[in-house]
Amino acid sequence: MKIVIGSIQCEGNTLTPVLTRYDDFDKAFGNDMLERIHVVDMLEDRNAVIVPTLYAHALPGGPVNKKDFLKLVKQLVNSIPESGIDGVWLYLHGAMYVDEIESGDAFILKKIRDKVGYDVPISVGMDFHANNSDEVFKLANVICGFRTAPHIDRIETEKRAMRLLFECIDNHILPRPQFARANVCIPGDAVLTSEQPLKDIMKAAEEMEKLPGMMCVQVFNGQPWVDTPYMGPNMVVTHQDNDVLAKKCADELARMYYDRRHDFKFLIEAVEPEAAISLAEKQEFGPVFISDSGDNTTAGAAGDNAFLLNLLIESGFDHLLLAGIMDKKAVDACYEADMGSELDLSVGGSLDSNSEKARIHGKLIHIGDILSYTGGNAGRSATLDCGNITVVLTENRAAITSEEIFKSINLDYSLYKVIVVKLGYLFPGLEKIARKSILAFTPGSSTERLQDMNMKNIRRPMYPLDDNFIN
Repeated sequence: MKIVIGSIQCEGNTLTPVLTRYDDFDKAFGNDMLERIHVVDMLEDRNAVIVPTLYAHALPGGPVNKKDFLKLVKQLVNSIPESGIDGVWLYLHGAMYVDEIESGDAFILKKIRDKVGYDVPISVGMDFHANNSDEVFKLANVICGFRTAPHIDRIETEKRAMRLLFECIDNHILPRPQFARANVCIPGDAVLTSEQPLKDIMKAAEEMEKLPGMMCVQVFNGQPWVDTPYMGPNMVVTHQDNDVLAKKCADELARMYYDRRHDFKFLIEAVEPEAAISLAEKQEFGPVFISDSGDNTTAGAAGDNAFLLNLLIESGFDHLLLAGIMDKKAVDACYEADMGSELDLSVGGSLDSNSEKARIHGKLIHIGDILSYTGGNAGRSATLDCGNITVVLTENRAAITSEEIFKSINLDYSLYKVIVVKLGYLFPGLEKIARKSILAFTPGSSTERLQDMNMKNIRRPMYPLDDNFIN
């Protein structure tokens, strides 16, 4: 048994003007990619011949530059033998948007099909926020994804995709995934798999998957910051040979999404920015986390908007931490200065022209590389004590999602009552240490409200822009 494995991932955001480039991807070629995935043991147990190609993952961001994307795809496809392949395992995102191409995931699948043909099964693992285009369902034989948000089942998803590929090979089947869409746009921060109404929808999918011959019943919420007709929730059902049953199940799940559309709520307080700051300061104990949701780097935003920083400076409140803001020029200035120096800097607005700038004056108290939220190196950082507020600067787009990232820059978060992070919902690592969590409806390319996104290409009618359009 000879199995091709590959992975190219980047969660797209068409609302940001900052393109994702080749160098933004963390890449591993050939056998080096085996350390980045979690299915090697399964392949070895089956005595399979592994054909590693490319692992390339980038922080969520703007559309991938077309030329750079084509380079990555060529590197992956050229590593696939001309013949003798029994199956293909892919770990994609599902919401990768490529400049001038649109669905990067569909493009990858098509190029692989051109190489291996349509008689070789392809199984794909994806993110829960996948925006699958119609072409994806025609090109893959099995599509599965995360079943948790926040995501804690990446490894399980990778292994499920491999198990389903083995099922295709062992039974000599080429299933055809069936799908249905719900014209409902719910921001990801209001869609948590452990809470209602999604908990009921996921339970219904779980029961459907117990039906005889059913391989996978997958619920994808989609990612709202991609201005395409295929943005939004998509239900993907794969049966060994009963496409009618699979389509019926997909339709039922899509209808459940629509029928429960008014039940999706933010599970934490979600308020305007000024109210978020005031609410946080009224709390007796910290740390209180405020999510700068409109500039959420894990949703593809630039991470360079000083809008909330300006409000914090104006507030005059004390014991505040902004963690952090991206500005390479400001970080360069910090690295040219001596530790303890007083610096006057302009920060923000270095990537996205719609982002605000701010003036800060403070003492340089730390420089050093910061850990990325995926466990790698996110590049240089600098920390300044600006009196009532401490500001973390990063040379690259970064996300502070855990205690380990604070520790990587020698920052004791417990010293601060209020901590601002460029996230939506808190990742589990921060959630466990937060005394309170508040989501601020800040402006930016990851704004939480569809009404503020100025979408031009999405399907209509679409809730919440439209309502009561299905009887």
